[in-house]
Amino acid sequence: MKFKKLGRYRTGGTDDHMQLGVPPPRTPDGRVYRFSPNENAHPRHFVIGPVAAEVPLTDGLRARMKLEPRSRQCVCPYTGAVGTDDDFLHPEDRDAAIEVVKHAAMQDVEDAIVGMLTSAFGGRTSRKGPISISMKLARGAPPPAPRFARRDLMRELVCDHCGRDYGVFAIGLFCPDCGAPNLRLHFAREAELVGNQASMAEALTDSKEELAYRLLGNAHEDVLTAFEATMKTVYLYGKVQAGIETRPKVGNDFQNVEKSGRRFAELGLDPFDSLAEPEMAALELNIQKRHIIGHNLSVIDDKFAVQAADARIGETVQLVGDDIRTFAAICQKVVDGLDAWLGGSPSPTISRQPLLLTIKEPQMAPDDPRGLMGLDLQLSLLARRIALWAVEQDAEGMRDSVDGDTLRDAFSESSEQELGEAIAELSVDSLVEVSHAMGSDVTSFRPNLELYLTFDGIAFGTDPLVDARTLAEMALACEYSVDVEALFKATGWTLRRFNPSIEYVASQLSNDRVSRYHGTSLAVDSFFLIDEDRVVLKRFIKRLKG
Repeated sequence: MKFKKLGRYRTGGTDDHMQLGVPPPRTPDGRVYRFSPNENAHPRHFVIGPVAAEVPLTDGLRARMKLEPRSRQCVCPYTGAVGTDDDFLHPEDRDAAIEVVKHAAMQDVEDAIVGMLTSAFGGRTSRKGPISISMKLARGAPPPAPRFARRDLMRELVCDHCGRDYGVFAIGLFCPDCGAPNLRLHFAREAELVGNQASMAEALTDSKEELAYRLLGNAHEDVLTAFEATMKTVYLYGKVQAGIETRPKVGNDFQNVEKSGRRFAELGLDPFDSLAEPEMAALELNIQKRHIIGHNLSVIDDKFAVQAADARIGETVQLVGDDIRTFAAICQKVVDGLDAWLGGSPSPTISRQPLLLTIKEPQMAPDDPRGLMGLDLQLSLLARRIALWAVEQDAEGMRDSVDGDTLRDAFSESSEQELGEAIAELSVDSLVEVSHAMGSDVTSFRPNLELYLTFDGIAFGTDPLVDARTLAEMALACEYSVDVEALFKATGWTLRRFNPSIEYVASQLSNDRVSRYHGTSLAVDSFFLIDEDRVVLKRFIKRLKG
């Protein structure tokens, strides 16, 4: 038996004992989830993407790295633990790989059974003996392959040492590719966002003075929140490196300069030694200002009045955008020192302006303005263009057949052979079902649902996976029978958006509980849910949530 579909993932071995390699799911921006093998990492998961910026490697940069960039190893951004890429494989991605392999194997088995029956009967009638047997094979489109959605994380960075794009949930100390300390880069990203908030507030008119003050207050608070979290993270990391595995209780010590200094003295480190006296005074004043804003409704009390010479008790504390930026810059200077402590030397990028690297904009080829080659597929550009064209032609998402002559007119610049091979690529990857139209050398085809799940995002800017998750949640709210037309009306979506997503939901269920009527505008008319189906849909939703 030949395993053609399973063979796509073959990396070695024999036909009887294949070694398989399944690429992990990616986020919409092309990142891969990673999961730290270090149980003490908080949190343990992060994402790593492609190289996003060109950084010439120097001896100074390499001296701060744990690994040579682009190796098959990874660094935990939270703890600095080093391991192989396999060590950092996310547990859910292992499950995803198993589902993909199971689906491919089942498709190969189905193909083998259909092939054997076709060879045995060939669609003919057997008249030998008193009983005649006829065989007619009617095969529907294959169910779509399992899909595992991924959503990007909230803090996106590009390492200023090796140019790697990655994302973390919490404060990231190290780049997961090269292992260089990225602490100062992380805080700089926070400072950039705070600067944007201040600029938004300054742009408001006098009639929105209260809103402007509220935005400035939030920006000021965000500086201290980020500063406190950064200081705490480095301190806890330092304690672990000193052999103290338990996490000390620090409370809000890092909202206070004096208490912060005592904490870091335990590590033989003074985090404020780079600050001049006026900078130190400004830091203490702004920390106290944060307490006034957050806990005293911005009204100055006697304690704050002592620290600020121009402050008057009972008045509202003043907030100016430039003061917030100065506060962030002083905090950045402290963080730069902590970053140098982590790396054993100051970062050579300290003098770089601006600090944050600009991610390279993808270079769109003139013949690929929609960025189709960015999709993680094995298709040629022509096959991708045909796929995109096909889903755009379908006004209602009913997967109507595409006539070969119509296709030839739309792609008249391509030869018959080029078109035929491009469609064959789509067929081999189970994106379409092919048939040969009479009198035409160009293959006609009917799109499979997989085609819509893959290309609808580029075609229409909507995500059928997110839509399918929404519809599955709506279906679970029904007791037994699901009225698909009622779901359609409740969403307010177009038919083109609705049909592929509801069909994807229905593909998770047994066919005998799904009703499809010809002549209607809905891909699915209704379906019934038993307890088993509810379990299946709940797992389906979990998978799509990533």
